[in-house]
Amino acid sequence: MTSRNLPESGSTTHDRPESTAEKEEFSSGGNRHLIILRGKVGLAIDTFILWLTGYSLMTKQYTYANGAPYQRTLLFYTTGAKTGKPRRCGLPYFRVDGQYVVRGSNGGGATDPHWCHNLRANPDAKIRVKGRTKKVHAHVAAGEERERIFKILNEKSKSTEQYQAMCAPRELPLVVLREV
Repeated sequence: MTSRNLPESGSTTHDRPESTAEKEEFSSGGNRHLIILRGKVGLAIDTFILWLTGYSLMTKQYTYANGAPYQRTLLFYTTGAKTGKPRRCGLPYFRVDGQYVVRGSNGGGATDPHWCHNLRANPDAKIRVKGRTKKVHAHVAAGEERERIFKILNEKSKSTEQYQAMCAPRELPLVVLREV
């Protein structure tokens, strides 16, 4: 997959990324060569820095590669749907109506990310934002709520519509994290 194959806004024809390299190519806007921090070691380094500072170098490199401003990032703690073990990942987030919202893009892949399956099985989770850990209850927005949130996220980030086009026919999960 090359940057020439990236979907245009509203497009439904595309080459869906399957490999990690193809997901990186899509998520970096065709500038994969700018993605330095990657793999398990890169994720571990980024998770530590994100936990400590609230800033994600992973998110920074992808937004930079896309020519977009840095997107605030949180640490999301879920419980494994199959294993029951604690899981965590860094996710760019948006604030909508005072709630945290994250997108389940999985780099434009054909399936929802693992953390999305985890929260469907166990919606009680935690987030760490700006050095503070908070309990949340998560749900995937549906119907009118999803349409409204999608419109707001689309105004905040052009990549929302691009991820939806790349994910099609699956619906890009928009996950609302409500503090408890």
